[in-house]
Amino acid sequence: MKKPVVWSSGGGVQSSAIAALICQGKLPKPDLAVMADTGREYSPVWDYMNEYVIPDLRKAGVELHIAGHELATVDLWTGKEGKTLIIPAFTDKSGKPGALPKYCNSEWKVRVVQRFCRQHGIKDADQWIGFTTDEMDRMRVYHDKATWQHLYPLIDMRLRRSDCFSIIEQMGWPEPPRSACWMCPFRSDQEWQIMKEECPSDFEKAVKLEAEVQEYDPNAFLHRSCKPIGAVDLTSEPDLFSKPCNSGACFT
Repeated sequence: MKKPVVWSSGGGVQSSAIAALICQGKLPKPDLAVMADTGREYSPVWDYMNEYVIPDLRKAGVELHIAGHELATVDLWTGKEGKTLIIPAFTDKSGKPGALPKYCNSEWKVRVVQRFCRQHGIKDADQWIGFTTDEMDRMRVYHDKATWQHLYPLIDMRLRRSDCFSIIEQMGWPEPPRSACWMCPFRSDQEWQIMKEECPSDFEKAVKLEAEVQEYDPNAFLHRSCKPIGAVDLTSEPDLFSKPCNSGACFT
């Protein structure tokens, strides 16, 4: 039997392009469309989704469901003793700056979406992921008998990330913000500065969260300099080797 198709929207550029292609009739309607709410998504992402993407999808007959953060069984800390931080914060504990492992995507998005699907009677599905052809090295091999298989509609259409902006523009939508949690360490100085200037409430939440984390792990930081994010000069010379996250791990 053909598996149901679940679209896991990440709320970013590629996901907005998938939404536009559905609205334009160039992609079929998925059986279920869902976006995980981490409880910490950058405010402009929700503003964009609520003003443009969700209403036009609804007009096209597709309801984008929001899977609440209460479906996550883990928040900031995990492990047997509850002392393992799940976000990829930077640490200087060893004397040399480095990044901690990343568990947040799995706990806050992947598993949340799967739990939401099971609540809606879907236990086995083909899952749309918004990778483009410039991310083909991140594709998974498809196995018919395995559950939660990934499909890549944008790659099937031979689309690059740059093509997504044209598709979005054709819908009359403005350029979408990059999807990311407001405390995500995989953020360039420029992105931190934009947040600080344009979304000060999000920036202050990041400052507060970092301080709370450091009560348990004083060596964990949101900035690669291993300095408190509120004290970092984000307007200094740009780091040419610093790039924003392009892992695709948060569904894009």
